Amino acid sequence: MRKSVDAGAAAGVVLAAGRSSRMGAFKPLLDVGGRPAAARPVDALREGGASDVVLVTGYGREKLAELIGAVGAVEAYNERFAEGMFSSVKTGLSKALEVTEGRVSAFLLLPADCPLASASAIRALLRAHREYPARFIVPCYRGKKGHPLLIPSALLPEILAHGGEGGLKAVTDRHEDETIRLETGDEGVVLDMDSPEGYEEIRAFCARRAAGDAGDPRGAIKRFTGDVFLVRHGKTQKHAEPIFLGQTDVPLSDEGREQAALAARELIARGVRPAVIHASDLARAAETAEIMAAAMRAQGVANPSVRRDARLREMHLGDWDGRFIREIKEIFPCEYARRGARILTWKRGHGGENFYDLRYRVEKWLAEVLPGARELVAVTHAGAIKAILSALSDMRPETAWSRDIPRGAVGLIRLSSESRTEPFLEGFSDFPPGCPQKRART
Repeated sequence: MRKSVDAGAAAGVVLAAGRSSRMGAFKPLLDVGGRPAAARPVDALREGGASDVVLVTGYGREKLAELIGAVGAVEAYNERFAEGMFSSVKTGLSKALEVTEGRVSAFLLLPADCPLASASAIRALLRAHREYPARFIVPCYRGKKGHPLLIPSALLPEILAHGGEGGLKAVTDRHEDETIRLETGDEGVVLDMDSPEGYEEIRAFCARRAAGDAGDPRGAIKRFTGDVFLVRHGKTQKHAEPIFLGQTDVPLSDEGREQAALAARELIARGVRPAVIHASDLARAAETAEIMAAAMRAQGVANPSVRRDARLREMHLGDWDGRFIREIKEIFPCEYARRGARILTWKRGHGGENFYDLRYRVEKWLAEVLPGARELVAVTHAGAIKAILSALSDMRPETAWSRDIPRGAVGLIRLSSESRTEPFLEGFSDFPPGCPQKRART
């Protein structure tokens, strides 16, 4: 006989069935702060309030047998793990439903390669679940979505009935308007070890915490005082008709090269003498930076190097990147309208980003280059400039997004200890009153 549902009770599901192909090592057993990676999510889920935890195995199943026994999890073997993550999602949720006999009201889904989600974040999710018992709830760090996803039992049948096309995201997207984005202030919910670089970042994070450094990871950004000059790349070569440019790589036009030279002259006139010009590695920004550096050398005022960095790229638009805007409007009218209504949080398909993803990316770059700097010059894209502006100040994302960033424009952000909320800003104006805040082509 089934037990009655315990409102607010939850079961955890940890996904550890993949091949770890990008890592080159078996991720679930890699060391993370002195514990195997797959053990940490189980620990956090139990401490955070999950009554039962299921660990989904597949590739390398035999390697996890000892760990499963040690942490007291229930194994769910996914013999179809090669079909992709959604097959493991269904396997794990089905097993959790069986184990709990229908007595929990929520399921917490957590990939093993996101090992730093904390018990406190999980407790916060469960508190929010009691307030919103029929909604998906996702933890966020500064607006960026993380893990674990809280799945209410009311929506479990829809997931289990889904055929698999588009994965779990296809189901959660249907409920995007009702999904609760829960701000946690915990960077651990967004850190993953999907690549060797991600693993090293997680190891460094754990080392800082072990050394007693549990401060704000944005400390270097908050402490910075000085001038940041941001230059939007020049105009690009024209396409047959307007496209969603995003990270599609296109060169400058002749007019764009002239704009780059003018940007250099403006910086020279301001007395800016950079040793380094930072630039997005996309051709339109990198070429702008190279032209600026050459102009400064020709004037004999500076001899800057150009440092290209993928973290300064424009927002990735998923499978819309590089496609004609007209075509997108015709094929995806509802999705296009949804993008307009949710311009800061909308993202498209695998690899797609939204404003908060972009801001998190440029914050990683800022935290690396700001310490010790008094002046910074960067050549990048409209969206990235808006994200940097939001990252450097307490300006609301909506306000940062409302800035007009013309091609070839030079903007100055001057920060002092007294000007975080409203920093001195020159060169990027607000959109005129009544002007729709459309995303500028990048």
